[in-house]
Amino acid sequence: MKKVIVSCVLLVLLVAMGFGVYYFIPKNINESINGVEYQLGSDHDQVNSVTIKIKGKLHQSLLGKRKFVGLIDVKGANYPNPNKDRKLGIAFDQNGMGIIEYGYYKNGHPKIDSYGILFANNDFKKVTIGEYRENHDGKSWSGKDGWMITGPANSKSKALIISNELMKKFLHNKLK
Repeated sequence: MKKVIVSCVLLVLLVAMGFGVYYFIPKNINESINGVEYQLGSDHDQVNSVTIKIKGKLHQSLLGKRKFVGLIDVKGANYPNPNKDRKLGIAFDQNGMGIIEYGYYKNGHPKIDSYGILFANNDFKKVTIGEYRENHDGKSWSGKDGWMITGPANSKSKALIISNELMKKFLHNKLK
């Protein structure tokens, strides 16, 4: 009887260790996703084909928080990421949103440059980016007429479906 109990305990420990290794060890992300850049609103029909390149590591904490460390580049966008060669760290919040923000020094002074907000599924095979644009208040994004980059998609309608899927928690909590 003791052997059965010890065997069961060892099996449970091995399964728990295997789960821990799989779940908590950073996962390599190396994606090249064909997508589109588009503007929100029914009176905006322009769609640009883009390629979203994401390379880095995805870290998962014990509490389920995700953090991506690496590079993000968007080829073909009207407003390309000027910091595509700078490494960044994106901490995702409980709604699945992360801010694409670069901290660096220029001429000895600290600088922060933001590109937009990022939503991605767990393996980064589906992504959507709300692109910040310059306006009179600095850089911002609007749900009314803001610019988006989404993939994989080849049309605005497909991109909107993916964006709504990835932003579901964010949109639900925003509308409360």
